[in-house]
Amino acid sequence: MSKSKIKNQNPILTWVAKGNALIELGKFEEAEAVFQELSHKYPEKKQGYGGLARVAIHCQKWELAVEILDLAISLFPGDWKFLLQKINALLNIPLFEQAKQLIHAGQSRFPQTIQFTIAEANLFQKQYNYQQAQKILKTANLRYPENLTIQLEMAYNHLQLGEIQDARSLLDKLKQSSCCKKMPLFTKLYLKTLSYDNNLGELKQYIQEIISSPTLNSQWFNNELLIQYSQVLVSQGHYQEAYELYNQLTRQEPGNSMVYKKQLLGLFELEKITNIEKFSNFEQTPQLGLLVEETSQSLQARLTSYLGTHSDFTEINSFLGKVIEKNQQLSSSYQTVLLNTYISPFEVYKFTVILLEHILNKIPFSLVRLGDGEGNFLDYEETFQDLQNQDREEIQIVFWGNVQINRNDFKKLIPDYVSAIQNADLIGIPELYRFCYSLDYQLINNNYGREMRGLLSIINTLTDSKFNQEHSRDKLINQTLTSCNIHHDLETWGLYRLIFNHLKECSVISCHDNISQVLREKYGVAVNRLYKIPSEYSFSQLFNYEDQQAQPHYPYYFNQICSEITVSYRGEVFLVAAGFLGKIYCNIIKNRGGIALDIGSIADYWLNYKTRWNLQGIPNPNYYGKFAKLINRDLRGAQGASL
Repeated sequence: MSKSKIKNQNPILTWVAKGNALIELGKFEEAEAVFQELSHKYPEKKQGYGGLARVAIHCQKWELAVEILDLAISLFPGDWKFLLQKINALLNIPLFEQAKQLIHAGQSRFPQTIQFTIAEANLFQKQYNYQQAQKILKTANLRYPENLTIQLEMAYNHLQLGEIQDARSLLDKLKQSSCCKKMPLFTKLYLKTLSYDNNLGELKQYIQEIISSPTLNSQWFNNELLIQYSQVLVSQGHYQEAYELYNQLTRQEPGNSMVYKKQLLGLFELEKITNIEKFSNFEQTPQLGLLVEETSQSLQARLTSYLGTHSDFTEINSFLGKVIEKNQQLSSSYQTVLLNTYISPFEVYKFTVILLEHILNKIPFSLVRLGDGEGNFLDYEETFQDLQNQDREEIQIVFWGNVQINRNDFKKLIPDYVSAIQNADLIGIPELYRFCYSLDYQLINNNYGREMRGLLSIINTLTDSKFNQEHSRDKLINQTLTSCNIHHDLETWGLYRLIFNHLKECSVISCHDNISQVLREKYGVAVNRLYKIPSEYSFSQLFNYEDQQAQPHYPYYFNQICSEITVSYRGEVFLVAAGFLGKIYCNIIKNRGGIALDIGSIADYWLNYKTRWNLQGIPNPNYYGKFAKLINRDLRGAQGASL
């Protein structure tokens, strides 16, 4: 660059470019310092304030973002972008009523700015009202038919409403636009649509096209696609090619925290492929205990080595180190710990054998799974206690919408909920893979976020001496810990078929009318009694069970079901898909002599609804084909020696 160009270069743009580059690298404190200095040197210019707001938004410090944006709006009232950023921050806190008022103010002051109409649609999306969001966007699309963001948001709504073909048609049309193909949102939606279609060949082809595209060369974005591509290869049986790609991913320099997270997930995928390849030699049940132990040791070695050679990611490593330490405490407290079911079919098989022992011997039993939402209702550690009521209110919107359980009722429910955990025979908890998947570097120094606080409260509770003192020692020893996603892992590895081979009938608690038909056709199991409940609010429009929304799950259905649950005979199996309140149902069933299995969202999957992120990874039968042959032979005859 010539000296004259350097001399004439706008110094503000130089500062902004430097700050933005630091944000991209995940160096948020340095970026904040740059924009702080810029706002002090040029207080009359908006770029410094805009940069500070971007840093706060990237760090998900929404309250701080609102504070900065309030100042920016007062200084630059004619800049609609600051107003829009504040709306986004309010939606994420969430403060829906304040966001709504600001949206209307923006529409009034800037009537030609379509972004406020899109923000109004986003408001309804955040409240899981995708139908109303779609109405707004369709009207906006008539006014602005060339606006790609509107059409992408419409495609997103189609997916949320289960209108897969409508989403596919719209995205196929948008794919013709070179501008749209460069937008990360388009790529994510298109990949999701192909996944819903189970179109593995086209999915593989499209991922290859994106990875090789010079216009989408972001390291993080390509690594995310690399993992998806490798998962497709595994599902088609191309294990060696997938293994080499994961090796390629984990050996490169991570550069930033987002890539580092993808590499950590890649380590689990490498271990998973290793276990899949062991199928060819898995012929005798006595190998089972050894294979379970090998998986645990091998994964531990991979993680220890990797964390040790990447010491510059101090905060992430420290966080994961604490989680690993908690897992070790749990392993020493509980007799049986099977937390690696995502990567180890052998652990899922061992879990299945434990379950079948109770089913065949008609021993009352309960499986209860705890995810982030359930964790929000266990006691938080002191650091986060001030955030617990806020977290509970937020997750209740997901569960039940605007009909929330008041604090007095929760005081009555919590003892029953805790009792359901303490009385369970199998407890599903977040395992290390789930912590890595949910890890958000920006939130480590910002109280972790609601989801991670919920996950942490589960392992903190189970390792808390006060909680364990309320158990008898014998009870603690006889409990088994497994993954909170065991209900999905059983489907992934094809082991529900083995369980249902030993059942003629069961009872079900679910929102799905058609679950009886699915169980009969898929597994040859009749439904004795179906206890109907409303669906989770966040999926109510996807399922479109409008008749169920007349009365809330709690207290109307809850009180009714608690009194009506009937165990027809000792050892009757109940499949429970009822969310948070389902844990209490499971305990009632066990106490009345039944066997309760908390199957959660796998019931949605059986009815062709993919309502959870990890349901996308359930592949075609090639994935577990070798294991399926062993299932058909049912190797439990030799279980005594191995288990």
